[in-house]
Amino acid sequence: MSGTDMPYTFDQDPLDMDTSSEVVYPKVGGYGGTSHQRSGSTSAPKAKKVVSINPSDTKKSTQLLKTRNYSTSNAVDNELTPLLHPSVSLPTVVGYDGFSEDYQPGHTATTTRSEIGQQELARKKRRRPRYNTLQAANRRKKPRPFIISPFMPISTQISVDGPRTSVLNAKVNYETAAETLSIKESEGSESDSDEESGISDEEQTVPFLKSALQTVSALSSRQILSISMLSLANLCSTIAFSCIAPFYPAEAKLKNLSETQTGIVFGIFEFTMFIISPIFGKYIILIGARTMFIVGIAVTGFTAILFGFLNYLPSGQVFFWFSVLVRILEAVGDAAFVTSSFAIAAKSFPKNVAFVVGILETFAGLGYTAGPVIGGLLYDIGGFQLPFLVLGVVLLVAAVLAFFVIENSKDDETNAEGKGMLEILKLPQIWLPIFSVISCAISLSFLDPTLSNHLESFKLTPTEIGLMFLLCGGFYTVMCPVFGAIMDRLHNGSTLLFFGSIATLLSMFFIGPTPLLSGYVEKDLWVIGISLAVLGLAASALYIPCFQMCLDEVKDKGFDDNFQTYGCVSGIFQAAFGFGSFIGPTFGSVVVESVGFRWTTTMIAFLHILLSTVILMRIIIKKCRK
Repeated sequence: MSGTDMPYTFDQDPLDMDTSSEVVYPKVGGYGGTSHQRSGSTSAPKAKKVVSINPSDTKKSTQLLKTRNYSTSNAVDNELTPLLHPSVSLPTVVGYDGFSEDYQPGHTATTTRSEIGQQELARKKRRRPRYNTLQAANRRKKPRPFIISPFMPISTQISVDGPRTSVLNAKVNYETAAETLSIKESEGSESDSDEESGISDEEQTVPFLKSALQTVSALSSRQILSISMLSLANLCSTIAFSCIAPFYPAEAKLKNLSETQTGIVFGIFEFTMFIISPIFGKYIILIGARTMFIVGIAVTGFTAILFGFLNYLPSGQVFFWFSVLVRILEAVGDAAFVTSSFAIAAKSFPKNVAFVVGILETFAGLGYTAGPVIGGLLYDIGGFQLPFLVLGVVLLVAAVLAFFVIENSKDDETNAEGKGMLEILKLPQIWLPIFSVISCAISLSFLDPTLSNHLESFKLTPTEIGLMFLLCGGFYTVMCPVFGAIMDRLHNGSTLLFFGSIATLLSMFFIGPTPLLSGYVEKDLWVIGISLAVLGLAASALYIPCFQMCLDEVKDKGFDDNFQTYGCVSGIFQAAFGFGSFIGPTFGSVVVESVGFRWTTTMIAFLHILLSTVILMRIIIKKCRK
């Protein structure tokens, strides 16, 4: 056995040894031999006694040496030399500190200085020792990396401050490392949460318009194409409804239709939307959102073209009933692609639903505002057929584009299991946003057949009357994406609804103005114009948050996150707006004929007083629960 393979053992406690005996020194770094050899003596040893010291019990060994007044100050100045030397001819604990990486259990060093050790001693310069004592070694130990597992990622390896131990003590290090790792992870998670909270605080200070721009810039090109396709569909939807306003009444009068029959042709569109939208919303999962969207646009396009050829029909009841029939088919197609467009928007942009709905409503408001202008312009250029031909061709081209742009969702292929529309309607929380949509639609559509007569006293031209309508529709169009961004950012729809309801009742008070303010506010064109602008702003605040609020409520109640849920909510949403749009002009005209325009606007204002009271109660209840 070579000198480097012998164990560091002694067979007798050094404190009980005979001081006259020769002691075998283990070889460490070229040193070894007897005490005579260490002191330079060449005499042979009288006897050899071997004692053992446990290398791992360094604390006990040091304590025993101190109790016998052993000196440790004469250590040789070499980091590979023994660490302790006696001041007399007593046995010396040699240069193994219990933490050496060179230690192999069960092996010993030689009893004499090896040739390699002598060469090392002659060649190397003497240096200051790294550790003078075992206590200093423990105080000045350096951290070393400790890898828990060879499969651990490098990023999670940590440095464990602990003594260098043999394999026998590795279990302690594993436990220490595991505890340290758990502490590091908890500190990291706290740091991450702090960073997230800090980011959210910073984000709350970002202006809403800047937030909207950031949202748009974060969209992919595919998402931008999808939004553009949905926006085009909503634009054509409202143009199809409103483009006949400037010229159809005159054509109907030439075909011997009464004003009541003309009103039915107008009103049947929204009434059909009210009836058919919930049905499409319920069965959207069976038909498929993409299929419903494409087919709906195509049907609307074909019926628009067909409506342009009605003037070739004979006058009287034939013209009336075919007008009603084509108008119903057009409303069915319109309800199909509008309902599916809201469902597609909710599924494709789950984090920005209100913002995307705001964009869609911007184009819908633009269609309501620009539809009569476009229809009248095309009618002046090419007669009765041209507006419907242009609109129909645009819708058919949009259907072809939608076939390539709108992606097919996996949810379209699933079965129609789960909660449906009836379960949604049983939720009391969704009725507040639904009632808000209905009141918003009533407030807007009520003015369509009544405002022009109310402005007759100012002797305005048709163009100036159109500009008054444009104030309301223009502000609605501009503010829809703004309130959509606010809703996505704050998720506080009740506050927006309360603001919209209060602003609506104020505008209704001053549009008349209400007889309750007689003697204080007189009928003035500027006051009416400002009130119409405020009404457009208020309507966007009332309408935009409602779809997101309905989605949040049904998701909180455990409804699935799929097209079936989105379709049901979208169908209810469109039905509510269609119902309000049908009630507003139909019953509003009857009430105006009975009590006048000023008292009718006052009644609508009281409707919003009731709505704002309910919203305020909801806000207070939520605050109290928190």
